Amino acid sequence: MNNNGQETPLGNILVVDDTPENLRLLSTMLIQRGYAPRCVINGQMALRACNSNPPDLILLDIMMPDMNGYEVCQHLKSEAKTREIPVIFISAKDEVFDKVNAFAVGAVDYISKPFQFEEVLARIESHLTLRKLQKQLTEQNVLLQEEINSRLAVEKVIHEKNTILQQEISTRRAVEQTLQEQNLILQQEIHNRQRAESALLKSNQELARSNAELEQFAYVASHDLQAPLATIASFAQLLEKRYQDRLDSQANKFIGNIVQGCTRMQTLIDDLLEYSRVGRSRKPFQPIDCNQVLEQAIANLQAVISDTQAVINYSELPVVTGDISQLIQLFQNLLGNAIKYRKATSPVVGITVCQHENKWLFSISDNGIGIAEQHQERIFQIFKRLHTQREYSGTGIGLAICQKIVERHGGSIWVESEPGQGSTFHFTIT
Repeated sequence: MNNNGQETPLGNILVVDDTPENLRLLSTMLIQRGYAPRCVINGQMALRACNSNPPDLILLDIMMPDMNGYEVCQHLKSEAKTREIPVIFISAKDEVFDKVNAFAVGAVDYISKPFQFEEVLARIESHLTLRKLQKQLTEQNVLLQEEINSRLAVEKVIHEKNTILQQEISTRRAVEQTLQEQNLILQQEIHNRQRAESALLKSNQELARSNAELEQFAYVASHDLQAPLATIASFAQLLEKRYQDRLDSQANKFIGNIVQGCTRMQTLIDDLLEYSRVGRSRKPFQPIDCNQVLEQAIANLQAVISDTQAVINYSELPVVTGDISQLIQLFQNLLGNAIKYRKATSPVVGITVCQHENKWLFSISDNGIGIAEQHQERIFQIFKRLHTQREYSGTGIGLAICQKIVERHGGSIWVESEPGQGSTFHFTIT
């Protein structure tokens, strides 16, 4: 039933015949069976009717004066709009050649006159049903293609299967068989991915264990080195104090080198201990006001800030969850680097923060010497230095400590910089 309460026709049938009596009989028969027939008396009218409102099926006579049925069918099959309309020839011509010619121009069936009503109706119903199934099959093919394209992991295999599918599918059984093959491929891909994820998890666990062992080793080694190092420094200073007048200038220089080396070694040990403590810390996280963190970091750097006349600009900072001592060290290391790696002018450091993907994104910018692109990932590795001790003092551990602190707080750290244009260090904290 349609919206007006009338029954919906079973199909729109175009009847083409130059004999009025045949048109009357066929249209009456079709109306009685629930179809909606349209009748035309020649080929030109048939083509116009198809272009304006394509029917579901065409009953076509062969022998007509202006254009015979073969020519009409050829025109229909040459146009994309009418190519898929089923054409059934109804003709008094009953020779095998006539039937072969009808199928050659694209007809789906051939009925000889005089025709039987039940035969005509049966063939119409059969071809309309077949066309409906073909349309459904085409729609299913489109949905199947979309599903296949979404599975990127097996895109090439599915594309090949879809090409075969588009060429060879003729029945619903073929579609189901192809889907079963694709599901097997997908299951294999899922299995492979699960194996890969398991291997990755195992590797991560081994890496975590190795890192823990390395931290323990660094802690023990650096802790045990402090006592003998202090002894060496003490005796060297004692030699310098007691025997300075008895030693020549070269010997005093050697003793001075020993003391300086011990000082640098002590700094390195302190930094190494600090690096190991980041991973060993079990202090629970608490809400931390980053304004207090920054104030303490600045206070710790007050001497170097005064000496270099550094300017630090910042606005209101948020409250985060974390370890306050580690966050102070994070800001102190980054601010200290911004001041250390300065140009001839006084350093200017800016601190900004914004929300990014449910995290706080902090950015610390400076007007310093900058970092070349090829070094920007290496600087976070432990003991990686880009300058000599004479150019810039340090141990090469500070940024590695920063990275470890940020990662313990669930974030990441990276740098954007150009030589001579300053640097901006970004890090995220939840």
